[in-house]
Amino acid sequence: MKKMLLSLLLVAPAVLASPQQELNTRLAKLNSFTAEFDQVVTSPEGDVISEGEGTLAMKRPNLFNWETVTPDENILISDGKTLWYYSPFIEQVTAMWLDDATSQTPFVLLTRNDPKDWNNYDVTQKGNTFTLSPKQASNLGEFVVNVEPNGHITEFSVVEQDGQTSKFELENVKNVSPSASLFSFTVPDGVELDDQRQ
Repeated sequence: MKKMLLSLLLVAPAVLASPQQELNTRLAKLNSFTAEFDQVVTSPEGDVISEGEGTLAMKRPNLFNWETVTPDENILISDGKTLWYYSPFIEQVTAMWLDDATSQTPFVLLTRNDPKDWNNYDVTQKGNTFTLSPKQASNLGEFVVNVEPNGHITEFSVVEQDGQTSKFELENVKNVSPSASLFSFTVPDGVELDDQRQ
């Protein structure tokens, strides 16, 4: 009986860990990676609106390079302080403080893995799938991310309030430290800068 009670006490902390704590623990196991992604955007009715693909590099804290290759090329880079969004097609760069971008770009949550950020969401867990719902009014309906026990992110989805969903599946994930050059950005000549940093 004592052995059984002792074993229950030893496993209790893992059993009692909240979904928020479990997500934080899993994400902390992988501090950098590179991957390719496939993106599918669907309407609230489930119809496919668009499909795309690209590459992703991430290094904690706060560094990432997200490049969509198709259908339209665009680049999203965080240098740790500023989030840069570059659309070559319209020849425009938007710059905003990373701290201001979390609500608009939920992926930032994964690169920061800051417990204070998670406090702004109700987090539920089903297996390896974590669903984050904003506690305050937001354009974001839900952010759903699949994180394996070893910290590998396999897919995530952004569900807007109107039901439109953007799903990203990661493949060729490599646990490497990406080149620092991927996390710096210089506004190209002749490109308009929309600087939203105040």
